[in-house]
Amino acid sequence: MRDHIVLYSVLRKYFIETRRYILNMTMSIAGFLMLFLIVFFGLQSFGAEAETLKGSLVGFAMWIFAASAYSELSWNLIEEARNGTLEQLYLTPSSFRRISGYLVTSSFLFQFIMFAVFLGAMLLITGQRLALNPGVIVLIGLTLLSVYGLGYIMGGLSLVFKKVQAGNQILQFMFILFLVLPSFTDHPIIYFAPISWGNVLINRMMVGGVSLLDISMSNFLILAVNSLIYLLIGLAVFTYLEKVAKKRGLLGHY
Repeated sequence: MRDHIVLYSVLRKYFIETRRYILNMTMSIAGFLMLFLIVFFGLQSFGAEAETLKGSLVGFAMWIFAASAYSELSWNLIEEARNGTLEQLYLTPSSFRRISGYLVTSSFLFQFIMFAVFLGAMLLITGQRLALNPGVIVLIGLTLLSVYGLGYIMGGLSLVFKKVQAGNQILQFMFILFLVLPSFTDHPIIYFAPISWGNVLINRMMVGGVSLLDISMSNFLILAVNSLIYLLIGLAVFTYLEKVAKKRGLLGHY
């Protein structure tokens, strides 16, 4: 029952902050939308094919989703440390590992809503059509596990070094490279890079119109194993850096 209360509290916190700072979120969506329109109509002016335009639409939406989801945990830890409440989270009856898991879950739900709004706005403005198969939610969820793994690494670094915003920004642009990598090569590296293979499968569903059942088990397993490995590595690094932060007494102040 306690876990339900903690999850509800985290979700309620997200809702309150979103409602309170709705203008900031609206301006962020508008800024990303303007950036996308520049890229989209730029490609269109160069005579890009319809499939390329749709692929850029899906890839850009996934970049926004991944970049926001990845930085959520580290930014939360930085804010908690800045506000002086990080140490209090470690003193709650629920372990911080569970709380961070609830933060990730809440982040996914809210970021998915923003992803849906952003994608809907792009489709409406550009007049493009995508196959919105419900099964794509499974692929998006699996793909983002690797993103959250990287988020845990940056979260652990933020516990020890406090300011890691520059690293966050660098990795956000690295996600662009990971997303476009399959367009330039069919080298097996796309199976190992985070979100690359997931973006390929998501494109097959949303652009190619295939269903989740049409994706072979081997392709699905590659995505699942890739994402789980990144998530486990991220948790392991976070656990180690968490111990370092506790040993140095870095949790109680910014």
